[in-house]
Amino acid sequence: MDLIILVVLIAIVLIVFRDTKCFIYFLGIVEIFFHVMTYIANHIGIPELSKFITNYIPSSILVILDRYANGLLYDILAWLFVGSFLVLDYYLIKYLFKRK
Repeated sequence: MDLIILVVLIAIVLIVFRDTKCFIYFLGIVEIFFHVMTYIANHIGIPELSKFITNYIPSSILVILDRYANGLLYDILAWLFVGSFLVLDYYLIKYLFKRK
């Protein structure tokens, strides 16, 4: 189910914005959200909330990919994911130096 939601959100971003930069930023936003929610689940101290977050929110996009792909397909998707984060880093560094 989480893969379907992620694919639909990515499709909406691509259809609405039609820009690879928006797609890269979207992946970064989703990944950061997953990491923040995982941190909250591990450090909140409320067992019910921690269990809810752990059950329904994945810890990373790579976890979603690992759940539905394996072998060579997972390796290709994981490297594409890493490459997209390198592009995100490029955009962020470019924005940082552009402001100065």
